Amino acid sequence: MPLLAYAVERTKEVHSWPPTIADFLKLINTAYKAYGLVDPRSAYLEACACRTDPLQYKWSHPAVFFAGSEVGWYKIKSEEERISWPLFEQSYLKVVDRVIAGERLVVPKVIMIENQQPLAVKDLASKIAKVLSVDEAQIAPLLYYTQKTYGSGVRNRYRDISQKKLLEMGYTEKLPE
Repeated sequence: MPLLAYAVERTKEVHSWPPTIADFLKLINTAYKAYGLVDPRSAYLEACACRTDPLQYKWSHPAVFFAGSEVGWYKIKSEEERISWPLFEQSYLKVVDRVIAGERLVVPKVIMIENQQPLAVKDLASKIAKVLSVDEAQIAPLLYYTQKTYGSGVRNRYRDISQKKLLEMGYTEKLPE
């Protein structure tokens, strides 16, 4: 374990005799700090404190995020500590080894996809109402499908139903996806 090697090297520099266990543990904790990391217990408590989206959370170090991701955020939040803590500690120590080995961890950025082609429902309702010579209020409920997720089965079913009703009313053009 690289942290242990770091602590042993620091022990040689700081102590003329082998240190007490307490002193040696302090040296291991300074090893975490030397890499900008927090100790495993603090990292676990930080992961447990994340009550928002982990991708948006301000982590003390990306290693905490990666360890939490490996264990699973739901498991960390829902399991008892006696179950989640050992899993997290094991995962965190693996991630720490990667950091010490020189791997640079970066929490992924959330990239939102913008709808580039908004469907002008009001314009479409006006157009259909004009073609059929009916009030827009009769057409608007038939365009409800446009409020569902694009490409979803629900949207496609509602669109098909609306298309059939409009065909019965005399509208022959295809509705947009």
